Amino acid sequence: MLRTSTLLSWSLLSLSTFTSTQAATVFQGDGTFYNPSVGFGSCGHQNSDSDLVAALAQSTMRLYNPSNPNNNPLCGHKVRVWETSKPSNTVTVAIMDTCPGCTHSNFDLDLSPAAFNKLANPAVGRIKISWEFAEPVTLKTGPFAGAVPEGAPAKKPVPAKSPSPKPHPCVGCNQKMLAEFEASGARDEL
Repeated sequence: MLRTSTLLSWSLLSLSTFTSTQAATVFQGDGTFYNPSVGFGSCGHQNSDSDLVAALAQSTMRLYNPSNPNNNPLCGHKVRVWETSKPSNTVTVAIMDTCPGCTHSNFDLDLSPAAFNKLANPAVGRIKISWEFAEPVTLKTGPFAGAVPEGAPAKKPVPAKSPSPKPHPCVGCNQKMLAEFEASGARDEL
């Protein structure tokens, strides 16, 4: 599913609009399993081995990791996971921990036994997985910025700001317009 959004671009002389599209984002990596019941995960919760949860590669979690990992914005996000060779067999898990041993890819997932068992026999130990967010993501930076799950409704376009019909007579107006533009939060859309 494609998402269309109107973006604002600043130039010293005018505000202009353009349209971009983004397809649903699918990530690939290795899938392994761990026992979340051993202790508290980096998101600050203790889960059981029967919970459908996952730990995301440490290299990626650190991109979003504030000083307190319990407040990581990735915590609790649900992702839909499948063995790459068997795309019809999926499991939805919540990101609840960090995987320091997931070093094959930035998008490796360490799954709870309950989640891994839905995809493969645990005796295999490691499988090639693909995954996508199961819900819209509001992150504005990093590899997950604006990630959209397959079939998610398109994000409503942001209305364009119309340029003033008359040129401003003052020299400081460009700075004022830039300050208003940045304060509106539209810059986050760039």
